[in-house]
Amino acid sequence: MVVNFLIVGTQKGGTTALARFIAQHPKVFIPSQKELHYFDNKDFFKKYPPNYTIYHDWFQPNENQILLGEATPIYMYWKKAAKRIFLYNPCMKLIFILRNPIDRAYSHYNMEINCNNEYLSFRLALFFELVLRWLFPLKQFRVHSYIDRGYYSKSIKRMMKFFPKEQMLFLRTEDLQANHQSTLKKVFEFLNIPNVEIEQENFFVNEYHSMNESERNLLKIKYHKEIEKLEVMLSWNLNKWKS
Repeated sequence: MVVNFLIVGTQKGGTTALARFIAQHPKVFIPSQKELHYFDNKDFFKKYPPNYTIYHDWFQPNENQILLGEATPIYMYWKKAAKRIFLYNPCMKLIFILRNPIDRAYSHYNMEINCNNEYLSFRLALFFELVLRWLFPLKQFRVHSYIDRGYYSKSIKRMMKFFPKEQMLFLRTEDLQANHQSTLKKVFEFLNIPNVEIEQENFFVNEYHSMNESERNLLKIKYHKEIEKLEVMLSWNLNKWKS
């Protein structure tokens, strides 16, 4: 048994919906529990080779399900995940679904508020993240990474140290929402399985708080150069992200 593909990110980019849609394909098995957090958990990698049986226990495909996959969006961001994935399966196919990093950061913040992991205002939470990064420049934070997770080019370059671009598929969140079936067709072509019709669902939820204009402008400044890097790296037109 070997897992063939991963939806590696981004968090709050539509990975839950994408996994749910792909799981409806008769040739694919995705565990019902999303975010297995295997490759970002150091406890599974204290010894080499790791005990992959623990990972494989999540996968119980039927005889027709020839592809195994899962979605854990922190894999894209977590520094040590790329090498661990490569050592597990160097032929792994990686799916990235990317959302405007400004909206992603605020959606992440709202999620942490809802989970009682965050109590600061958005602006103070961003400042606190910057302080943490200054105090601990090599450390990654799962909660206070509102800004840092949006530097997609850095995460993609890290993945490209181990995997060729041919094993990567890059999607935009807005395309999955607005061009549902054509976006899924790209996924199925990437996975080399027949295209099938998948019922569309609305997967965006209302945020608990609204980002004000000054907060949005702050993030526009933060991400302007990053978005331009992505345009070059992925040959995308991202004017809407910059506006």
